[in-house]
Formats: sequence, structure tokens, C-alpha cells
Amino acid sequence: MTDTFAVNGASNGADSVSYDTANIIQALQITHNPTTKNDVRFEALRYLEKLKERREALEYGFSLSTDLSQPPVVRHFGLGLLSHVIRHEAYHLSEEQNAQLRNCVLELGKSIVPSDLSFIRNKIAELWIELAKRSWALDWFDLDEQLVRLWSQELVHKDFVLTVLENLSEDIFVRDDSMAVLRGRDLNSAFVEIITSSSNYAGGIKIGDAVHHVRYGSEGWLTRIRQYLEECANNPDLAGAVKDTTIKALATLRSVFVWVMTPAVAQSMSLAVTCRFLTNSDPDLVMAAVDALLSLYGRTRLEELEVQALVYPLIQPEGIAGLSQLYSWSIVSVDEIDSSKYVVSKKLSELMSLLAVHTTRYAPPDPNTLDLSPFLHFMIAIAEHESLIVSIPVVHAWVQLLEVKTWRKAPVVSECIGPLLQVASRRLIQYDQLPEGTDDPVVAFVNDEIELFPERQGFYLSYRRLCSAVIEWICYAQLEEALQAVMNRADELLDEVQTAEQQLDPASYERVSMNVLRADSYFAMVDAALNGLDRWQAKHREGQTAEQEQLAARVRESAKRWLLNMSKKREFRDPQIRQRQIKTAVEASNRALQKDTGFAFSVLEHILSSFIITPPQHSLYAEAVTELHNYATSELRRLSLQHADYFVTFYDQLESRFTDLINQLGGDERIQIDLKSILFSIIQRAGAVDYAQRQAKLEGFLQSVAAAWADSSLQDTLQSLETFARSQAFDRVGPYMASIGAANVEDWSQVPYNERGVQIQRDMLMAFSKLPLRETRILLSISTDRLEQGSALHRMICDLWTPLIPNMLPHVLRLTSYNHQLHNPAAWPNVNTPELQALIRRVLRDRYWQSGISSGSMNEFHSKVKSTRSTIEGFASSVRGRIRNNLEQCYSILHTLGRLGPAFYSLQQLPEMMAEAAINTAAPLSPHHFSVMIQMLPKLIDECPPEHRQHFLTPILSSLLQQMDAKLTEEWVKMDERKQTKHEEENLNDEMRDDSVLRQTTYKAVNLVAHWLNPKREAQLRTKKSIVNGNYLNDESQQTMRQFVLSNVQILERLLVFVTHALAFRDTRSCYTMLGAVQRIVPEFGHGHGERLLSGDEAAAAREYISSEMLKTAITCLNDGYFADHQQHYAQLIATIWVSYGLPAHASGSESTTPAGARDLPPLTATPRNVILSLPGMTEEKVDRAAAQLAREGSVARPKKLRAIVLSLLEGVRGVRLSELGKIDLRPQQSKILEKYKQRESLGMQGVEDGVGGAAANGAADDGIDLGGVADMFAG
Repeated sequence: MTDTFAVNGASNGADSVSYDTANIIQALQITHNPTTKNDVRFEALRYLEKLKERREALEYGFSLSTDLSQPPVVRHFGLGLLSHVIRHEAYHLSEEQNAQLRNCVLELGKSIVPSDLSFIRNKIAELWIELAKRSWALDWFDLDEQLVRLWSQELVHKDFVLTVLENLSEDIFVRDDSMAVLRGRDLNSAFVEIITSSSNYAGGIKIGDAVHHVRYGSEGWLTRIRQYLEECANNPDLAGAVKDTTIKALATLRSVFVWVMTPAVAQSMSLAVTCRFLTNSDPDLVMAAVDALLSLYGRTRLEELEVQALVYPLIQPEGIAGLSQLYSWSIVSVDEIDSSKYVVSKKLSELMSLLAVHTTRYAPPDPNTLDLSPFLHFMIAIAEHESLIVSIPVVHAWVQLLEVKTWRKAPVVSECIGPLLQVASRRLIQYDQLPEGTDDPVVAFVNDEIELFPERQGFYLSYRRLCSAVIEWICYAQLEEALQAVMNRADELLDEVQTAEQQLDPASYERVSMNVLRADSYFAMVDAALNGLDRWQAKHREGQTAEQEQLAARVRESAKRWLLNMSKKREFRDPQIRQRQIKTAVEASNRALQKDTGFAFSVLEHILSSFIITPPQHSLYAEAVTELHNYATSELRRLSLQHADYFVTFYDQLESRFTDLINQLGGDERIQIDLKSILFSIIQRAGAVDYAQRQAKLEGFLQSVAAAWADSSLQDTLQSLETFARSQAFDRVGPYMASIGAANVEDWSQVPYNERGVQIQRDMLMAFSKLPLRETRILLSISTDRLEQGSALHRMICDLWTPLIPNMLPHVLRLTSYNHQLHNPAAWPNVNTPELQALIRRVLRDRYWQSGISSGSMNEFHSKVKSTRSTIEGFASSVRGRIRNNLEQCYSILHTLGRLGPAFYSLQQLPEMMAEAAINTAAPLSPHHFSVMIQMLPKLIDECPPEHRQHFLTPILSSLLQQMDAKLTEEWVKMDERKQTKHEEENLNDEMRDDSVLRQTTYKAVNLVAHWLNPKREAQLRTKKSIVNGNYLNDESQQTMRQFVLSNVQILERLLVFVTHALAFRDTRSCYTMLGAVQRIVPEFGHGHGERLLSGDEAAAAREYISSEMLKTAITCLNDGYFADHQQHYAQLIATIWVSYGLPAHASGSESTTPAGARDLPPLTATPRNVILSLPGMTEEKVDRAAAQLAREGSVARPKKLRAIVLSLLEGVRGVRLSELGKIDLRPQQSKILEKYKQRESLGMQGVEDGVGGAAANGAADDGIDLGGVADMFAG
């Protein structure tokens, strides 16, 4: 039988295939039989698919779907045929056939019975929905009557009606359904009419001179559903089909509550009946009710009368009593985390948060009218939940409440301050730092909900910020009492820390200890309170009363006394706690007590006394001490910048103290440079010192830098890559690794390296110290930070550095090029064989930890890295770390030089040199190192004045776009091949890691390009204080970056190629960003625009590329299930290209003002039409009909309408329908409110060897310079 079918399906061509019921049923049996061979199944599927395109489809759809004797799978196929006809072929049918089709579909709905399987009933409901979206309120007006008549029948019919109503509501008002969008206002109005009562909305659809009403009866569906739900609420035994239909009724309300007018909600009593289910004993019904309420109150804004009508009833004491009872029932321990009760807790918290937000938008109600005390105390009770996910919405609501003056001062709020302060203070622990296996229920709840570490980290950070904000606002509102209470409590808690610290043993030191985390949280509490003081002072800076001045003086003195006592009397042994102590002191000096120079001096003394002079013997403790010293110097720099005019008054004594400290620490070169840079910054920023004196003093600081770059031995070292590599001992790495047989060692972290390896490391370190990179980087960055363009200080700094550039810059560019080339093993000296190159390739492969991919926790990763320093892997890490460090210094120097402005950008031949050395040599870089190179460029580009763009940016951007396109295209091809050709020995974790890094690099590249094309770029950059040469940003007559890029042919050619390829990179986040940028630039080359940017021929060439290559890419992505979530955006791009270039345009440029009979401008090119016409299944009739629709809408139409036309046209071309992919969220369902608190960083590297977990991890990025140290280069 199957052989005969296969012949029938393939031998005589499609037109000769015979269709009859027996053949169709046979084909269906074959496709659903698991034993069928694939080739036979394929022929059967092709046979069935071809039936959809034939005239007999309607006939067989009728017969198969209505024949109750057929198996469900046959009936479902018949319904599928009818669905296809409705969607794609209805316009080919005669009026009589369309009427027959509608009657058949309606009859199918009327004839459903409880024994019908749910997928049959749902498919029939889908037919009603599709039919309604196409012809209801157009030439069919009795849909509501049909629904009402069905509603009055059996329970199964009620279920059917609710399915139709819910999905119509979703398609018309929630989903971006193309057909609903095309129908527009008429369909919307018709649905509003039948949902609401006649007293809420009269309705009526005007067609010609006639007005058609589509509502049957006067009550509307809100009232009918409410009446049904009241019956259910009175039923003590809701189960089975009755319960399912009740849940569906609540789900329908949930959908309708999103958009329906609030008077209709109140009048229909649908809110009241929904609330009745909150007290039901069935968790499913409770959740359905809460979901409906979340939908109603999830609106962006409610007017004051709406709040009084819809919100006040829930937050009055009686309402809160019921909600509190429900909440108490829902509380579970961490052992019951999978319970539906826990879901109720989360949803209730969201609901309370929304109610609070709506309420606090308006003045507090009269206490005699509405007692809010139970509501506010209920929010505090929810905030205390062990799960921070339950707690965070109401904590956020409290912050928003306290931000409003009238609420902050309300007596009912003042009652809550004490308990609220306790809750916020207890929750400042850095939970993300706790060990992975901790049994803390707080961590267990969050880990269960949020799997990815970066999202967990973002969530914890958001929670901590909110708790800090609560404390800050409380101290702002009740300044003296609250601040004193916080400091008293902090004293008690820090006493406990000091007591516990007496047991500290450097030999068993732990990087993460509860004592450190507790101390951090206590200092964070003090920081928040002092921020409240700072906020109060900023608010009352002008026009203070005598009473306010006295209050401020008392509070400042009290805070100062506490801080001095904390600094002088609390000598912590743990270096990490000392760091935290310094942070609080410096923060207070720079903000709340910024005018108190005496206090600043005390902080300075405290920092200098915090250095631990005795060299520690134990490695982990020694590392913590090193981090403390690095952090202390960075905070000294921050303090000195704030108080430079004061510190310069005792400059000689300070210099002497620094010299003594350096000697005590054994002449540590790193600290020596750091302390020198602090003295430099004090001189530079001390405005009280004479200009000439300052300049002379600063020139003395730079003499050693100038001499180092001019040194002849350095010039000899940098003659070539080989001389550089030999000078830095890279030439010895390959032979050494070969000599110890590293190629034969599977796990390098298990085998120690020998004394020869130690000597190579020492020689590398010594050689690096001879390169004046770090000192140059630090002094350049400090001297150019936060300068004001054109100021005397800016001119001074330019005068100081400009003479150094001719000697320094060529060497920096060579170092950049050489270190890029070292990522290619073949470029290394003494690495001449494939075996040695494989060894070096392995040496260059970084280790890093990634959430969801790497095994163990990030802290375990860091411990492992540190424990392997004496192994071959540790040796390899030191080698690649040296290359990475060299590039970090070079990149920072290059982009910081841009702050010098024209003195840098006007240099002849510089752009070509930089493009060649820093960009064109980047091909060997791995994706994550390539992303670091990209990271260097934005500031360099943003600082470039418009008058220098043509000279400077043309070669830079051209090279960059070419390199990004080549690198990313190559890497995505390799990744796709890797996924398609699996090898048994391949490590899946490595593949996932590389895929994640590639996505991150792609996103950085795409973001960079999107930034150039952003019309608001200049406005956004105005707010960035880091931009030094930013005067041009305020000059609206200057050419924008967007205009420059789009008018520069050399850049534009490569830009269009990159953008086109980026649209198809398989990273949806990057594609979405690129789609947004492209959408805005396509019209720039259309009628009336193109010649403003480019000449006629150049604009035509751009249009042709966009109309051909970019359009094909967009259509390909539309046909790819991977991009299903963005189908609508690709459709929008297709529509924009077609409308901008391929359709006539009105000469006036405005459809609304074009006089009748005005001449249209012809299409600029026929390419869009030809490309679309070449697609399978396209006919001139279909394409021309869509073109006519687009032309009627024009370029000023709503985007939804334009993309709906394209999606409708390409429905048959798309590989997967939007309704199947775009509407089905396969991701785990999480609350929308939770998503706000998870900073969705991509799966970038969360920890990198040789950098993370040290100073940078504790907020002390090395030197406070732009790139922020190795950790920031590679993290995220």
C-alpha cells in the first residue's frame, strides 16, 4: 500500500496526483506510523501538503472535518485544510463559497460535544478566530449572537466561547497579530463593543452611510462572565471540567483587564467576583484570580478616580485582612519551594507592589476615610519573607513611597519606619559572595528561581541597592534620630565583628568569610545613612532656616565623631575589612563631609596607617594584603582629587610620608608609581598654586617618562617583533615547554614546573618593568581625566604631553602590533614546528569561569587558579597574562591620548599608522581578545572633533568595520560547522563557552556601530563627564557622527556589508540592536534624502545593495525559526526597504497634503519587487496587491500596519508561522516584575585568571583608569 502511495505521489507530476478520501487517510496513517520509512513519510507529507494548494482543499476540508466517524487525526487534518483556505485562499473564493465556508465553520462550533478531544475543539475555535479577524464587522455581523447562543448551552460550549474570546482579545490588543493589525480600528471597536455593556460603550461600526451594531443584547461579556463566576464561587465543590472552565473564565478576564476601560470593570462587578476566588481553597483558582488582578493593576497608570474605585477596595483593612490570611497560608519553607503556595506568595507580593505604586501617585487619603496602617504593615511583613524574590517588589514599592514627600511625612508612614529600617538593614549582605553550597534559605530560594550566575548577581545587587535606598530615605526623612540609630546599631554589630576577628589566623585565611560579609553589610548600612545626610544637605543647600542650620551642624558633628572613632579605635586585622573601612571613610569625606578638611586629613592619616608593613608568609593572606595596598592607593587618589587645594598646603610632608611608606614596603615599584601619581594629581588640581609653578612641577614628573621612551635600548628592543619577543623572553617559552614534555601532559594543572620556568617568569617580569607603559598610562589618564575643553588646565596638560607624543606614540603602536601578532603561534621565535605551535596555542588559551557552563562556583574557580600557580598551567597563565597586560596598557594609552584633542587628532599619518598597527593586526586575536580591542575605540572616536573626522576617522572606521566583519563572519561560520560536526572527544563545555564569548563579542561590535548611527548620540554624550573634547556636542550646526558615517563612501561601503552580515549572526540580542539601527538608516537614501548625504550615483549604489543583499538577508532570517522572536522586526525592515525605494512617492513628501492629481515620483528601483517576486509561491498578483497596500499606507504609516502587510504576504514563505513560534514562549515562565531586577548581562566571562577576585572585584579597579584592569577587560 505504501509503495503504491509513493508512486502516486511522485511519478506523474503534481498535477496528475489523484486525491480522494481513501488516499488522504492512507497518507495520514503513513505519516503518523512510527515504523514508516523516512522517504515514504516524506512522500506522504508532500502529497498532503500539495492538497492545501489545490481547489479540492475546501471540499476535503468540509468532508473530513464534519465526518464524526473519522479518527481525530483525520478530522484535525480537515480542520487544517479549512484553516489554510481561510488564511491564504479566501480571496480566491466566490461570495457563495465564502458564505459556505463561514457556515461550515460556525456549524462545527455549534456541533462540538464533550467527547471531542481538546485539540479538536481548540482547532475549531481557531477557525472562528481567524474568520472573525478577517470578516467580522466587515460583511459578517452576528458573531456575538452566535457566541451568546452557544453560551446558553452546555459547559463545553461555554469553554469554547471563552477560548474564542480570550484569544481574540490577545490577538487584537496584546499580540502583534498581522491580520488584526491590518483590520485596525474597526475590529478593535467591535470587540470592545461586545465585551462591554451598552451603558459603558454604545459602539457601532459605520460602513458607508449605515451603522452596524455587533453587540447581541445589552449586558456584554464582562457581565456574562461575572455572572458565571458568581455561580462558580458559590459552588463549594469546583472540580474537573467545571474548574477548568472557571480558570478559563478568569484567564479571559485577565486578557480583557489589560485594555478594557476601567468604568466597565467597576460597573460589571468583575473585579469583585475575581477577588472572591482569592479565598478559595484551590491554589489553581487562587493563582488564576491573582493573575487577573496583576493584569488589571499592571497598567502603566490609573487616574485618581480609578485608584479610588479599583485600588482602595483592596487595600482597606477588610481587604488586607483577607489578603494577609491568604499570604500566611502561602508561606513555605525552602523545602517546599516547588509548592504552588510559594507561587501565590510571589504573585501576592507583585500585587501589593502594584497597588502601592498606584496609590502613592496621589496624595495620601484621609485617615478617617481609609486606614492604610494594615496595608503598610502587610507590605513590611512580605518584605521579611525569607525569599528575596518574594520580598523585592514590596521593598521597591517602599522606596517609591518614601521618595514622595507627602507620603514620607504622613503619620501612618512614620509608624512603620522602625520595623522597615530593621528589615532593610538585615538584608545588605552580599549573598552572591556566599559559597555555592551554603544552606542559607535566602540563597536557596534565589538559586532555585534564577539559574544563571550573572542574573543572580544582578538580582542581589538590585535588592541591596533598594535596601540601601530605604535606609537613605528614612535617614533623609528623620535625619537626626534615624542616623543616630543606624550608627548605634553599627557600633554594636562591629563590636561583634572585632570579637570574631580575634580568631583570625593568616595560615588558614579565607577569601570569603561570613565575618567579612557581615562587616561589609554593616558599613553599607552606614554608607546608606550618610547618603541620606548628603541628600538632605543637597536639598537644603539654599535658603536654610536657623533651625535647619543647627540640625545640619549637629548631625555632621555626630557623624564625624562616629567616623573618627571608627577609624582610630577599630583596627581590623582582616585586610578586606580594612578595605571596607577605608571605603566608608573616603565616601563620607567626599560627600556628606566634603567641606571638612580636618576630617579629610584624618582620613588620609587613617589610610596611610592601614598599610600592613610586615610581609605576610601565607599566600592567600599575602594576596589580600596586596589588594588592600592597591585599594588604599586608589582611595588616596580619590581623596586627593577632592581635597587637592588643602593637601597641597602640606605637600612636602606628604611626599616625605610617601617616601617613608615606600621604603617600609621594600621599594614596591607598583606602589611607588601609584603614590607618585597621587602627588601629580594634587599639584595638577591645586588651583591655589600659581599656573607656572604647577606646570614646572608637573614637567618634572614627566621627565622620567620622556627619558624612558627616548632610551636607545628601548628603541633597539622594538626594532622588530623578533627583537621584542626575545627581549621579553617569549622566545624561550616554546623550547622550555617542549623540554618538559608539556605536549604529553593532559592536565597541566597537576604538574609543577621547574626552576628554569621560574627564571623565565622572573626575566619576563624584569623585562616588562623596563617598558614605561604602566607609568605612562597612569599619569596620562590621571592628568586628562574630567578636564574642561579649552580651560587653562586643559591647555597645560596638552602642552605637557604634546612634546612626548613623537617619541612615545610610534613605540606604543609597535607594542600593540607585536602583542597582537603574539596571538599567532607561528609568529613566535623558536616555534617552527606544528607541534610547538600547538603548544603555544594551548598556552594562549585563557581559563575563565562562566555561569551555567563551568563546573563549581566562581569562588572555587579562583581558588583553583591560585592553587595552580606553581604548575605548568600557572606558568602558561603568567605568559598569556603578560601579553594581555601589555595590550591593556597600550589600549589605555591610545584612547586616553584622544583627550588631548586637536593636538592628537591633527597629527599627520597617525590615522593610517593606528589603523595598521592597532586594527589591521587584530586578525589573530581570539573573539574575547578581539572584543577588548573593540572596547578601546569608542572613547577615541567620541573625543574626535568633527573637523578632524575626515582625516582621522576615515581610515580608522574603514579598517575597523572590515576587521569586525571578517572576524565575526569567520567565527560564526566556524561555530556553525562545529555544532554540525560533533566529535566524541570534544568538550561540550568548551563549545558552550566559546559560543557565549562569541555572542558577547558580536554584541559589542554591533553596539558600537549602532552608537554611531544613533540620531540621539550627541545628546546622550553631552551627559558624559568623561568626554573632554565635547564642546562640539552643543553645536547643532556641526555634522553629526551619523551624517558623517552615512556620507563617507569609504566607510559606508564597509558599514553596509557589516550591517547586512550582522543581521544574520545567530545572536538574537545583537540582531535586535542591528535591526533598530538599520531601520532608521534605510530611508536616508530614499526620495528627498539620498542626495543630501551622497551624490546621485553613490546613493543609487547604496540603495541597490540594500534592496538586494540586505533585503535577501532579512527575508532569509524571516524564514529561519531561530529568529522567530524577531520576525516582526525583519518584516518591518522589508517593508521599509520596499516603501523607501521600490514604491512611488508623493512629490510633496506628504500624503496628507498632496493635491488630487499630483504627480507621484516613480520608484527609485525595481529591485525590492524583483527580489520578493523571485520567492517560491509568489505571483505578480500577490506582490502587486501587497505593494498597493503599502503604497496606500506610505512611509508615515504605523509600523504595525506595514509589517502586518509584509507578514501576510510572506506567510507561506516563512518556515514557521509567527502564530506557532512568536506566540509560544518556551522559556520558563517568570514574573515580569522579577525580570526588572535581574540585570541581564550576557554569559560573558564572569571570572578570568590573574585578575578577578582581587582589587577589581572589590570595587578598586587598578589605578581607577578607563579600562579598569584585566578583570574589567574580560569580565562580562
